[in-house]
Amino acid sequence: MAKSAPQRVLTIQSHVTFGHVGNDAAVFTLQRLGIEAMPIHTVQFSNHTGYEIFTGEVFGADHIEAVMDGLVQNDLLNGVDAVLSGYLGSVAIGQVIHRALDIVRSHNPQAIYVCDPVMGDKDDVGGFFVDDTIPPFMQKTLAKASIITPNHFEFEVLCGRLINTLADAVTAARALMAQHDALHTVLITSFREDDAVDELMTLAITPSEAWCVTTPRCDYLPMPSGMGDTFSALYLGHILNGRSIEYAIRYTTSALYAFVMDTDNGARDLSIIREQAQMIEPLVLFDALPIV
Repeated sequence: MAKSAPQRVLTIQSHVTFGHVGNDAAVFTLQRLGIEAMPIHTVQFSNHTGYEIFTGEVFGADHIEAVMDGLVQNDLLNGVDAVLSGYLGSVAIGQVIHRALDIVRSHNPQAIYVCDPVMGDKDDVGGFFVDDTIPPFMQKTLAKASIITPNHFEFEVLCGRLINTLADAVTAARALMAQHDALHTVLITSFREDDAVDELMTLAITPSEAWCVTTPRCDYLPMPSGMGDTFSALYLGHILNGRSIEYAIRYTTSALYAFVMDTDNGARDLSIIREQAQMIEPLVLFDALPIV
């Protein structure tokens, strides 16, 4: 009896020796869900940049192109089911990711592209922590993305206006999807309706569905890095495994909350190894409620 091939994800993100951000969050998460991860690293650092000291190297677009070229020459991209990207240090890296996606979709037109449009956060001074070339590039990326995973601030940047209510979020997300043929799912993390202070909402919006998972807000200082990277990979993994939108957002949000709760207050890195079983079956499942 022939064995079915596992789903494959090309993930183009950062790499750190210590901690779980970028590919070091995504690869393990995808593998834990039974999915083959194919990482290309955009940087190799000792640890993430939230530390006062970090060492290593930023890889240029030519480095990523060289890795891609080997995959192309060996016909190793013809079985890729999804592409995953996160923080971009430069537009040039983003352009290489777009070219990689074009190659993948030349073999598999149905390949999913999950883009975490990392740009900033409401709780950061000034909002943005990327240079001013990245937000316009993220706008262009909407034309290629299947699923986007912005936080509340980033969603407002993409929409070009403030979003204060659930109804407004659904309307704005569906307007984005109506403008971009490839885009079929908008996930919004850390959503606060009318600036609520004691809870956070995670939204999953498609042209025909809208779900909300509400969790208590955790006021760690600093918040551990790697949450967005883990979230995007975990949601993608559930979708590739055939789960529904409701299931994927419910299980992903519940697992992420468990990881945050397992992380010590003040720790800079998200704890995903000790409680890895909760990627599959969270001990506490928060409800996913329809937004009406």
